[in-house]
Amino acid sequence: MQQPTAKPGIYLHPEKLKALRASTPFAAPTQPGWVLISEDTMIGMVTVRQIAKERGLVAEPDKIEWTGRADI
Repeated sequence: MQQPTAKPGIYLHPEKLKALRASTPFAAPTQPGWVLISEDTMIGMVTVRQIAKERGLVAEPDKIEWTGRADI
Protein backbone atom coordinates (compact mmCIF):
# COMPACT_ATOMS: atom_id res chain seq x y z
CA MET A 1 0.00 0.00 0.00
CA GLN A 2 1.33 3.42 -0.95
CA GLN A 3 1.80 5.92 1.87
CA PRO A 4 -0.05 9.23 1.52
CA THR A 5 2.12 12.31 1.07
CA ALA A 6 -0.51 14.71 2.37
CA LYS A 7 -0.99 15.57 6.03
CA PRO A 8 -4.09 15.94 8.14
CA GLY A 9 -4.94 19.55 8.85
CA ILE A 10 -6.78 22.58 7.58
CA TYR A 11 -6.37 23.39 3.90
CA LEU A 12 -7.30 26.63 2.17
CA HIS A 13 -8.06 27.25 -1.49
CA PRO A 14 -7.31 31.00 -1.70
CA GLU A 15 -8.85 31.49 -5.15
CA LYS A 16 -12.16 29.87 -4.22
CA LEU A 17 -12.18 31.16 -0.61
CA LYS A 18 -12.86 27.66 0.73
CA ALA A 19 -11.39 25.89 3.75
CA LEU A 20 -11.34 22.11 4.19
CA ARG A 21 -10.79 20.10 7.37
CA ALA A 22 -8.86 16.91 6.54
CA SER A 23 -8.84 14.66 9.59
CA THR A 24 -6.69 11.97 7.92
CA PRO A 25 -3.98 12.07 5.24
CA PHE A 26 -6.38 10.29 2.90
CA ALA A 27 -8.91 13.15 3.24
CA ALA A 28 -6.34 15.81 2.34
CA PRO A 29 -6.90 17.44 -1.05
CA THR A 30 -4.67 16.40 -3.94
CA GLN A 31 -5.97 18.93 -6.46
CA PRO A 32 -3.86 22.00 -7.25
CA GLY A 33 -4.55 25.24 -5.41
CA TRP A 34 -4.97 23.86 -1.88
CA VAL A 35 -2.57 25.15 0.78
CA LEU A 36 -2.03 23.50 4.18
CA ILE A 37 -2.40 26.34 6.66
CA SER A 38 -2.47 24.35 9.91
CA GLU A 39 -1.79 20.79 11.02
CA ASP A 40 -4.24 21.36 13.88
CA THR A 41 -7.52 19.89 12.63
CA MET A 42 -9.49 21.44 15.48
CA ILE A 43 -9.05 25.15 14.72
CA GLY A 44 -12.17 27.16 13.93
CA MET A 45 -13.05 29.53 11.15
CA VAL A 46 -11.95 32.61 13.08
CA THR A 47 -8.44 31.16 13.30
CA VAL A 48 -8.50 30.04 9.65
CA ARG A 49 -9.34 33.58 8.59
CA GLN A 50 -6.67 35.04 10.89
CA ILE A 51 -3.99 32.73 9.45
CA ALA A 52 -5.08 33.53 5.87
CA LYS A 53 -4.85 37.26 6.63
CA GLU A 54 -1.46 37.00 8.39
CA ARG A 55 0.03 35.04 5.50
CA GLY A 56 -1.49 37.32 2.88
CA LEU A 57 -3.27 34.43 1.18
CA VAL A 58 -6.56 36.24 0.55
CA ALA A 59 -7.65 39.86 0.26
CA GLU A 60 -10.97 39.32 2.06
CA PRO A 61 -10.59 36.61 4.73
CA ASP A 62 -14.13 37.21 6.03
CA LYS A 63 -15.43 35.59 2.84
CA ILE A 64 -13.72 32.24 3.51
CA GLU A 65 -16.22 29.42 4.08
CA TRP A 66 -15.96 25.73 4.98
CA THR A 67 -16.42 23.10 2.31
CA GLY A 68 -16.81 19.37 2.80
CA ARG A 69 -15.17 18.41 -0.48
CA ALA A 70 -11.87 19.16 -2.15
CA ASP A 71 -13.26 18.85 -5.68
CA ILE A 72 -15.13 22.15 -5.58
